[in-house]
Amino acid sequence: MCSPGEAPPGPAPAGDLPPEWETDDERMAFLFSAFKQSREVNSTEWDSKMAFWVGLVLARGRRRGAVRTCLRGLQNGFERRGGFHLNCLLLRRGKLQRESDFMASVDSSWISWGVGVFILKPLKWTLSSVLGDSKIPEEEEVLIYVELLQEKAEEVYRFYQNSALSSHPVVALSELRSLCAGLCPDERTFYLLLLQLQKEKRVTILEQNGEKIVKFARGLHAKVSPMNDVDIGVYQLMQSEQLLSQKVESLSQEAEKCKEDARSACRAGKKQL
Repeated sequence: MCSPGEAPPGPAPAGDLPPEWETDDERMAFLFSAFKQSREVNSTEWDSKMAFWVGLVLARGRRRGAVRTCLRGLQNGFERRGGFHLNCLLLRRGKLQRESDFMASVDSSWISWGVGVFILKPLKWTLSSVLGDSKIPEEEEVLIYVELLQEKAEEVYRFYQNSALSSHPVVALSELRSLCAGLCPDERTFYLLLLQLQKEKRVTILEQNGEKIVKFARGLHAKVSPMNDVDIGVYQLMQSEQLLSQKVESLSQEAEKCKEDARSACRAGKKQL
């Protein structure tokens, strides 16, 4: 089946298609014709067709707020009197990337803890792909819109930098997930975005006492430095302060409740008198 979060495969809605799709057979015949093996044969024609298809495919993902799709979804979405045959070409041009290839390109030590979270259980075939033993049909293989993944990762990074959590560069993974809930429609997308930021050396991840924590680079264009003892120490102090604040708030609420109970008892006693 296609990637979770992607609309079910089928004909694209009218808003996904340009006006000439149904009205200009000559233009569409040109766009659906096979690409020349070499761009040098006619670079203007080659570039024109490539720009059309790249724009159409990326616009589809952007309208859906998706960073991933599958070959079958693209084939069905852009089929017109003969089909859509640009999947491999878009892969070669770097506009789409197999999810398994993307994950293999990121530091494997970071992926290791995430395997059980979003690869092993919902995506056993992806793990098989990484290990070179994929049995999933090519048309079902999950693909990433490279440009859209980069854009969305940048959005998450800026959103964090403008949040209250950025007062310290280290944050709990669970807190970050809650912060980004509105930007990431599902957990799998969230982890893909973090993998992209890891690839760009803008975040690094560490598991500390069973808790996963994320360190962000300071500044919009900086590179993250390795997690050190100072980072962890300050983070632990901040967590302790947060727990103490919660405890004080809880005790304050209990004290207020006791006062209210005492006042109620006093009023009840006066009525009996």
